[in-house]
Amino acid sequence: MTDIRLHSNDDDEVVRGLRSLYAAPAGDGYWNELEARIMARVADVELGWWTELDRWVRPALAAAAILLLAASIAMFRAHQAENDIAVDSMLSSPTVPVYTGIRPALQDDREARIRFLFGSNR
Repeated sequence: MTDIRLHSNDDDEVVRGLRSLYAAPAGDGYWNELEARIMARVADVELGWWTELDRWVRPALAAAAILLLAASIAMFRAHQAENDIAVDSMLSSPTVPVYTGIRPALQDDREARIRFLFGSNR
């Protein structure tokens, strides 16, 4: 097997040359200029998917309004149908239960009224 190394001890001059090429600049001016270039580039770039969402604001609001209107109509119709069913059930019942425990003499009063209306006072 061969031993692979990036540099050997014999290549000190090459290593020093590469380090000087890739070394960070010593002055603050370079870093200030780099920061200014990066910030200018960031300011020029679109905001990505936020811009796409911005285009959909009006259609989304219109869809939400339509959905709200449809839900309101459905709720109103359901309430109206419940009321219609309740009214129909009250009107279609053949007999209305009467509680006769309050005054058991109601039957006698009814007979007296019938006699009075037909003119027979027996």
